[in-house]
Amino acid sequence: MSISIFILGLKGGIGKSRLSYELSKYISGKKFKKVLLIDNDSLSTLSNVLGHYGDGLLDGFDLRSSLKEIDGIFMLKLRNKVYLLDKSYDNERLEQLKSILSRNWDYIIVDNYVGILEENPIIRSIYEFSHTKIGIFISDDLSLDSTIRYSISWNQLDSKHVILINRVYNTADIIDKTILDLILNQNVTNYVEGLNVRRTDRADIS
Repeated sequence: MSISIFILGLKGGIGKSRLSYELSKYISGKKFKKVLLIDNDSLSTLSNVLGHYGDGLLDGFDLRSSLKEIDGIFMLKLRNKVYLLDKSYDNERLEQLKSILSRNWDYIIVDNYVGILEENPIIRSIYEFSHTKIGIFISDDLSLDSTIRYSISWNQLDSKHVILINRVYNTADIIDKTILDLILNQNVTNYVEGLNVRRTDRADIS
């Protein structure tokens, strides 16, 4: 069973994919953990940026094409075909996904498409293999209220965190590692229902 971290939000272009990768790299490199990074974005942005041009698991292809090791992280690409976003959850493909999730991952990091719901079959499958489920909701000032309402709809997470991004990322800006450590090192059994809203301008994890 793994610790699963879901990167979520209601707007594109504010850093979900960037955070997913940097968080995966941080956990793998600094904490020496085995990490599975799942690209569940509708546009496969993260896969394309990292040079994973293989086919997605949900497109009907096997693991040799969809699961790659990149920068010491195992990356699973789920789709190439955006038009199949809500039509690619047949039992055979979900069983293939579960066979990957059942491996001994310390962490599973999931970069999700905008506005995905907790009832999504991919999310439900990951839940089956998670002993701790953490949601990180990325927002800007304009979408903060909507993002908080969205986070409330995810009611089976063990903890939720809203990170408010004050400006758009560039290649040198990622979430401050002190924020990540607060999230990763929390005592979930003592978690009090509610939201942790954190604000960041510039982040440097190195």
